[in-house]
Amino acid sequence: MKKIDYSRTIYALCLDNTSQCSYLDKLEKAYRRTIPKIEVEDLLVASPLHPHKILLIDYRHCQEIMTKIIRLPIASNRFETIIFNVDKRLETEEIITMGNLKGLYYRDDNTKDIAEDFKQIVNGKNCLPHYVMCQLLHYYRHIVSHFPTSISVELTSREVQILKSLQTGASNSKIAEAHYISEFTVKSHLYQIFKKLAVKNRVQAIAWANRNLVSQ
Repeated sequence: MKKIDYSRTIYALCLDNTSQCSYLDKLEKAYRRTIPKIEVEDLLVASPLHPHKILLIDYRHCQEIMTKIIRLPIASNRFETIIFNVDKRLETEEIITMGNLKGLYYRDDNTKDIAEDFKQIVNGKNCLPHYVMCQLLHYYRHIVSHFPTSISVELTSREVQILKSLQTGASNSKIAEAHYISEFTVKSHLYQIFKKLAVKNRVQAIAWANRNLVSQ
């Protein structure tokens, strides 16, 4: 019987894999392993063949990368993420856009400590800072208690929020403003929502929400 490969590898997700990043070079040296670079376009093509990638993303390029992979949302459980080179404490609203986040590191964090965490992450561990864990726990507790969904459809917490906004009749621009995201991101969420609910338009999505989302 052919052995199934469940190996997990950290890849640096870049806008341009030829660009130099001294911080990434230091991480690779401390990790004592090669961290292959992969561009967004390559990720979109390769993703079905490589489900065990852990994506290492430079925070400075995070927003642009998230926008470019809109057709394969980073929030998908297909990929775990590690964000490095962070220069400020992040708000919860930003953290939840970073996908299945396994590690978050600041610009002045010790690279040797980060490299040790990498070894834990590839073995399935979660190495998020304590305060980030607390933020996410508080956020999802709030979502579960205030926005229960039908068990037959797997919606993300953000998709539930967008649906609740749709119920109010809000336009894409108003939804974007309310949730501190771009209109492009709103459209992406709507596309995913319509697909999951098997509906064709906003009216049908609102009808589904009226039947299945309980207001409290």
